[in-house]
Amino acid sequence: MKAFLDTSNGTPYCKGCGHPHVLEALDAALQTADVLPHRIALVTDIGCVGLADAQFPELHTVHALHGRAAALAAGMQLAGTVTEDGPLKPIVLVGDGGATIGLLHLVHAAQLDVDVTVIVHNNLIYGMTGGQHSGFTPQGLRTTTTPHGVGIPPLDLAHVLGGAGCGYFARTRAPGRDLATLVAEGIRRPGFACIEALELCPTFAARIGGVTGKTLTAMGAEGGLAMGVIHDRPPRVAPTRDSSGVAPEDLFGKRLEPRPAWSGLQETVRILLAGRAGERAQSAAKFVATAAATAGLGATLRTDNPVTQGKGFSLAELILSPTQVRYTGLEQADLAIVTAQEGLTQLTQRDLLEGPSAPRRLLIDARLDLPAGTRCESAPLRERFGPLACSLGALVEIVHQAGWLDDRALWAAWKQLPEAQQPGTRRVLEKAGLSAPPDAVQRSA
Repeated sequence: MKAFLDTSNGTPYCKGCGHPHVLEALDAALQTADVLPHRIALVTDIGCVGLADAQFPELHTVHALHGRAAALAAGMQLAGTVTEDGPLKPIVLVGDGGATIGLLHLVHAAQLDVDVTVIVHNNLIYGMTGGQHSGFTPQGLRTTTTPHGVGIPPLDLAHVLGGAGCGYFARTRAPGRDLATLVAEGIRRPGFACIEALELCPTFAARIGGVTGKTLTAMGAEGGLAMGVIHDRPPRVAPTRDSSGVAPEDLFGKRLEPRPAWSGLQETVRILLAGRAGERAQSAAKFVATAAATAGLGATLRTDNPVTQGKGFSLAELILSPTQVRYTGLEQADLAIVTAQEGLTQLTQRDLLEGPSAPRRLLIDARLDLPAGTRCESAPLRERFGPLACSLGALVEIVHQAGWLDDRALWAAWKQLPEAQQPGTRRVLEKAGLSAPPDAVQRSA
């Protein structure tokens, strides 16, 4: 069969590195696992292992944040991602650094038993960043951060994931005669599978720690690491967004389906909300995004705030469109609503109120002072709706007056979202111009 691995321009790895052997085994496994290449999403972690992306040009590839590759792959599965050739099959490549940094993500993926195959390149140390010890470094091994040897025993990934209900776990060497077979079994098997490959880092583990190809297996045995297939349990039914048994309800007690008649939006609208943390600016944007989705619109939401949740600024970027939103950036807002000084300061510091990034329409609370010459509309938003509802009231009022969303879509969002069931939210919506909710909503509120 056709090879997927392209080494026509060589490999980026050091001479003697185990990574190329793992990639060759993956290539051989893909050729025997009977999975179409366009169904594969190769998700790589930060580090030397991340250089594998370019080696598989025919596969979908995603370069994840450090330690987050398994979480990203699990999300693909839980979202029910489907390609033209069928359901997506994520294969995760992660080093021992990414595996220990993202250990809980691996544990959670094993608990969920999502259909993801993880290959752990365990070369015993952090290879890319200078040879530091990792959570998998054998006890006693010298590294750049432990010149007298690591003083604690390593984690046994098989035990950790086994305790989380891992369906399939195998450990072997790279190179190893059984590596390609084990990887192929992991790919073919439905549910979560993890294959750990013990391999050599010639630059650090070998030069500083004295590890050789001959001693690699012995070090694993001395550390109590079993080899071969360690867990092979029947797959469970992984949860998905449709498997909870609780279907969303619409206004009439049936499953919620998009209602295009509930929207009058004709073109894409980009909205920016800027307020104070804790005053529900982001919740207001989520409310309208939910209503837009109910009406069959495309909707995206991005938020920003300091690490603290109750102090400082709060920003929300909302895009509504009659078609699918393919770019979620907000280079210029069609509408910006500013309800508090913290939000105003943040927009000013980011140069979002003047020049080419200035919003086409700017609405601010009457208590705020803008730099001279800034074009805006002013209204007593905080006084009219209250501090905790000024963002919601102002946004819903504009959406309602513009005819972008029918009242029924907004009331449907009010019914769906638990956070919208705050005391007084209904009064805010009615004050913003919405008619009274339909009887079905009134009775259940």
